[in-house]
Amino acid sequence: MDFHETHDGLTEANARRAMLAACDSAGLPQFPDAKLLRLGENALFALPEVDTVVRVARSAEMADKVAKELAVARWLARSGFPSVHPTDAPQPVEADGRLVTFWEFVPDSSPPTACAPLATLLRDLHALPDPDFPLPVLDPFPVMRRRLDVASGIRREDVRFLSEACDSAEDDFRTLVASSPQHLVHGDAHRGNVLRNSDRTLLIDYEAVALGPRAWDLVPTAMAVDRFDLQPAEYAAFALTYGTDVTEWHGYPVLRTTRELGMTTWLMQIAQSGDAADEFALRMESLRKGDLERRWHAL
Repeated sequence: MDFHETHDGLTEANARRAMLAACDSAGLPQFPDAKLLRLGENALFALPEVDTVVRVARSAEMADKVAKELAVARWLARSGFPSVHPTDAPQPVEADGRLVTFWEFVPDSSPPTACAPLATLLRDLHALPDPDFPLPVLDPFPVMRRRLDVASGIRREDVRFLSEACDSAEDDFRTLVASSPQHLVHGDAHRGNVLRNSDRTLLIDYEAVALGPRAWDLVPTAMAVDRFDLQPAEYAAFALTYGTDVTEWHGYPVLRTTRELGMTTWLMQIAQSGDAADEFALRMESLRKGDLERRWHAL
């Protein structure tokens, strides 16, 4: 099989090395068996013993994104928005070629099963004034192209197809964004980025925060009716709570196409074997066929 070969990506093993080195630099205890919470664009490790979650970015070259994420989190905290806060540890820390940050640990948290809490959080987020520091204009394509450039263990024809699909979608996306009012957006708004703990419901993960059309934050839930078997009644409750049905907006198909390419290139990073490889193959087949109703599966 013909594979697209590039340099080493983020794995649990190298992320754990970076996590341990960063904890040592920050004066935190070593927890070699810390639980891995998530592995994708970043790796997250739980250290409940010290009320900390350690977030390992893919590369030290992501300094601007990491700095923005910390700035957004601190601004949200000052604004009283329900969010997860960085700890007081010195950060970010460069460790093993990666940037590491430290966040409060939210115990016994899990994504909500309903979409209405996300709608409430997004409605309140979008009502905030713009922050007092610059934010980039929404543009997911550089991240997608970087993923494609460093793809490892993926068939060349799949990388080529996704690259050409990005080429086809980019102009329409940029035209739509340029012609739309630009406001604060979360950038990656889905139920997996909502945490519930006791009486708190928190919006997390600020890496993709930007200025763009607010509709971008509504698209993941809308497309979940087709892609992830979200019940239409659940989406109706989401749209009613937020106050808008994004599927009725003329720009929805453009944003959905872009979002699906982003989700597929994200999955590509961990699609070398197992369930992730099977799901990546399924998504590629549906994208090639233009099948907008083929069921995908969250991993």
